[in-house]
Amino acid sequence: MDYTRLPGKTIKKFGKVLNKEKPVISIITPFYNGGKTLMETANCVFSQTYPFFEWIIVDDGSKDQDSLKELAKLEKMDSRIRVFHKENGGPSMARDFGIAKANKDTKYVYFLDCDDQIDSTMLECLYWTLETHEDASFAYTTMVNFGASEFIWEKYLTIEQQKEENLICISSMVRKEDLLEVGCFGIKEKAMYEDWNLWLKLIRAGKKPLRVSAPLFWYRTSDSGELSRAKKNNENAMRYVRETAKDISDNQVEVIQFPRYGDDYAITKKLNMVLPDYEKDHRKTILYLFPWMVVGGADFFNLELIKRLPKDQYRSIILTTTPSNNPIRQDFEEYAEVYDMSSFLDRIDYQAFADYMIGSRKVDLVFISNTEYGYYMTPYLKGKYPNIPFMDYIHSVDLRDPRGHFGRGSRDVNDYLYGTYVCNGFTKKQLKDMFQKESNVVYIGTSDKKFDPKEYNKEELLKKYELPEDKMIISFIARLATEKRPEMFIEIAKRINEKNPNTFFVIAGDGPLMKEVKSKANRNFKLLGMISNTEEIYAVSDLTINCSMLEGLALTSYESLAMEVPVISTDVGGQPELIDDSVGGIVHYHSNPTPEVFDKEINEYVEKAIKTLDNLDKVKKNCRKRILEGFTLDIMAKKMQKIFIEAMESSKNDQVPAPNENIYELACEVYTEYYFKCTNAYYENNLGVWLTAKKVRFPRLYRHLGNRLKVYGAYTEGKNIIEWLRRFKKVLKHFIISLKLFIIAVPSALLLFIKVVFYYIKKPFKR
Repeated sequence: MDYTRLPGKTIKKFGKVLNKEKPVISIITPFYNGGKTLMETANCVFSQTYPFFEWIIVDDGSKDQDSLKELAKLEKMDSRIRVFHKENGGPSMARDFGIAKANKDTKYVYFLDCDDQIDSTMLECLYWTLETHEDASFAYTTMVNFGASEFIWEKYLTIEQQKEENLICISSMVRKEDLLEVGCFGIKEKAMYEDWNLWLKLIRAGKKPLRVSAPLFWYRTSDSGELSRAKKNNENAMRYVRETAKDISDNQVEVIQFPRYGDDYAITKKLNMVLPDYEKDHRKTILYLFPWMVVGGADFFNLELIKRLPKDQYRSIILTTTPSNNPIRQDFEEYAEVYDMSSFLDRIDYQAFADYMIGSRKVDLVFISNTEYGYYMTPYLKGKYPNIPFMDYIHSVDLRDPRGHFGRGSRDVNDYLYGTYVCNGFTKKQLKDMFQKESNVVYIGTSDKKFDPKEYNKEELLKKYELPEDKMIISFIARLATEKRPEMFIEIAKRINEKNPNTFFVIAGDGPLMKEVKSKANRNFKLLGMISNTEEIYAVSDLTINCSMLEGLALTSYESLAMEVPVISTDVGGQPELIDDSVGGIVHYHSNPTPEVFDKEINEYVEKAIKTLDNLDKVKKNCRKRILEGFTLDIMAKKMQKIFIEAMESSKNDQVPAPNENIYELACEVYTEYYFKCTNAYYENNLGVWLTAKKVRFPRLYRHLGNRLKVYGAYTEGKNIIEWLRRFKKVLKHFIISLKLFIIAVPSALLLFIKVVFYYIKKPFKR
């Protein structure tokens, strides 16, 4: 998280809203001498993508004249703002005063303090999650803390833990009728845990909380805020909390939290929501359907494509479909309107939200990449919007997937697609051979400006990474996972060193095989772990080696060549389309080699590496030239922009079948297992909770156990044991069921035998 990218720095404009509606949400803000931060908060409110709100600001007896002037100035800026003044009574009374002044027709109340900030999509996401989960009473999001201290606040919510510690942030959206039912805050004292007590009051009344996993709320930390004063007044402040909590059982209500599995079998809901209809933007609006926003070749392609489209001509909206912590989300937000659907919607509701986005934002083109849900929404969405072109981009076809990965999805909805594009000729051939599917190649490429050797000082970087200055550096830059074969690289490196002792080896990456790699590396290796600035590693390298068994066309190959560093690569995927002997070398990959064949493959890497090093000056000259002639990101973006224009022009009179919702419902059933796996990974990696089933059991025990195992350095081992116990439990359960059926089956078999014998005995007598 980059804490300098505050959402309240400027106002984001999303266009004019065509329909006029009464406010649906009342934003309640207590204000006390908060003029210094008020306008930053206001920028966030004015930037909201959901416009049907009123903003009630309650001045709680401010004395600072400059703050009052700021408040008066703000009141005139927007007709949706209403300011009230009252005697000082503390934030609890100010919020209750604001609730009493709220428009009688508003359905929800959203609490926002005058020094905090929110993402532009906050109201829209919370509104959608509460409307699609009618059994939920109030919703909140992951909290980004900034100011005096910087950290992410995201905790797995249980009622048991909520009674002991407030896990729910004040900036929550609540159904107004539920607030009124429990008497709102109802605390007249200052420096109290009034929000904590309110959440417990709602839970005590049987109201369900809902946790959204996107980091949309920015909480300003300080040493002098209301929370700090409450902590100093802790014993007194806890009176209300203890009194309310004593009547709440640990299973009082079911907590809804995202990401979540949802139902395996579900039907698309018919929603009755108050939604905005935006005026058509003068730019072309492209809706992108991606799985997530992580550090990977496909994701960087998506980012670089969006970055390079002219801002005055294109507007970008991104919907993601798969649970992830989305480490490069902020990078995408610099150029696009971003919604992680898995953080606030069930999968069955993705289609309705995408439909809403296309209609309300007047989308001109839909671009699908690497998401099954994107594919199977297409028959319905294209049927509803026949003049909007849908296209997809495929980075690879995973042969380990029995359904054929994204190639199968693309073929299934082929009649609804304007065209399919792939990142290399190998994938094009796969689609043709496996699915009789036509496609076109648009190479990804790399940045010739970022990856330019002239921009880096090799001597300084060698010192920075403590690498020898008198040896040739050979690097392996990849995730340390089975498909990348890092252990094979170590063996290749050792044999190269035997033939050329003037070599040294760098491994830049992390992953599940780190322990094995460390055990096999010797003093001629430097393990750097995960490196974000990989361009610095290329700058110190004389050669890179890629012995992966699974690639489309590796981003590292593009980057290495751009930095004038030759590449020795396996021939999987599209690698031979970029690499040949003039820029390094290609080695044939054997999928099921005998020990002799595997040894021969290693020696081939060694031979090509030695040959390249012997002719290094000559080969280096060809590397960057190869990139500049056809593999830069600028070339890629220009090609895609041309394709976009042609697609939008030629799809104006498309004739397609009527919208079909059932296809998407079926897809949600088919892909439930993979979604289950991704959700499990999210909870384990981000919240330290091991999930045993769809309903999490003993989360505190699992979290505590996981933390202790990490201290012992035995987290993986402990996880493996627990996983075995889970599987054993399933086996035991099935064994018991089988035993019961066996006990029933034995007399049934005996009775069946008697009945058959009796039938044949009786048969002659009937004659």
